[in-house]
Amino acid sequence: MTSRNLNIKTEQQGVRYIQGIVQDNNSIFQNINRENDQGNDCYIEFVENGYALNYGIFAQIKSGMSYRDNQGYKIPTDKAHLKYWSQGLNLSIGIVYDPELQKAYWVDITAYIKANNNILNQEYHAIRIDTKNEFSQDFFPGFMKYCIDFREEFNNYENYGRSLDAFADLDNPNNCYEGLKSLYSNHRDKQSTWFYIISTFSKIKHEGIQRNIIGLLSNYTYQPYIFYSNSKLLPSEEIREKISELMTKYFRKEEVELTLKYMENGIIKGSFSYLVFLVINFVSDIHIIFKDISFSVGIDDDKRNFCFWLYIHLAKFHSIEETIKTTELFLSKFPIGYKDEAMIGVIESIKIGQLWPVG
Repeated sequence: MTSRNLNIKTEQQGVRYIQGIVQDNNSIFQNINRENDQGNDCYIEFVENGYALNYGIFAQIKSGMSYRDNQGYKIPTDKAHLKYWSQGLNLSIGIVYDPELQKAYWVDITAYIKANNNILNQEYHAIRIDTKNEFSQDFFPGFMKYCIDFREEFNNYENYGRSLDAFADLDNPNNCYEGLKSLYSNHRDKQSTWFYIISTFSKIKHEGIQRNIIGLLSNYTYQPYIFYSNSKLLPSEEIREKISELMTKYFRKEEVELTLKYMENGIIKGSFSYLVFLVINFVSDIHIIFKDISFSVGIDDDKRNFCFWLYIHLAKFHSIEETIKTTELFLSKFPIGYKDEAMIGVIESIKIGQLWPVG
């Protein structure tokens, strides 16, 4: 006879309790599957007067008596989760469900970490929860207001200036990242926001911030395989065009070379490398930039071949004739390219009229 872990039953009780309260208040509860759980168990989007607000929070749900001690309730966590929550662009909430009392209590993890920044250096930490923050049918309106007020706090113009000041603190990665989060979370519909983010990219030396900027820009790329169930989630076409204009102006050879390290392991749909590839496609003459890099003096063969492979993939949609001509010149000058099967394969497919996209 097979056995079933009793903890699973308790966990599901907590999830169902939270889900029931959210849905009874006409808001939206989206469960996050275990295989995609990096520190959050669900996403709660708020609905007010029958209208979805296009705003919500992530929540970590804990269920069981092990999360209660003689001091009250707690969420045991580790350094990796604390860092993950501290870098989130949305408010992170922790909820503990007590199956004995059939009650739940919540804590603002984002505010907790900000107020206790030293815990980011601890290997393990227990986040304490104040029982006055009850998560229930009666208290849900207050909970929703708290979360909405968090957004509104950062939505005014004064905060825009503070966000820019923090983002400009390039020698302090924590401040710079906090500024980036605030700019995107609260001011992403301002064209000037994208001017500052894009024009500053090459000056940022912290790789984590670079990655985050690319990730944020990828939200505005054309991804036909993503279905937006809510039209409010569609990226603004006006902002898209502005991003393309700014990328073309400010993403030149230096900036493009900074993105290569994120694509060197292959470009496959669904991977971060593919998002990077989509982002650099905002640059209208990106194929020319890759051509220039490919013919540069003093770069290693792997980088040269990879850049030329990218050039071929992009240039073929501009001019097949010019692409083939440039390819012949490249191979005559750098015959090592003949050993790159991926590149030769693309060249041969172009010559027979097969213009397959990357990925």
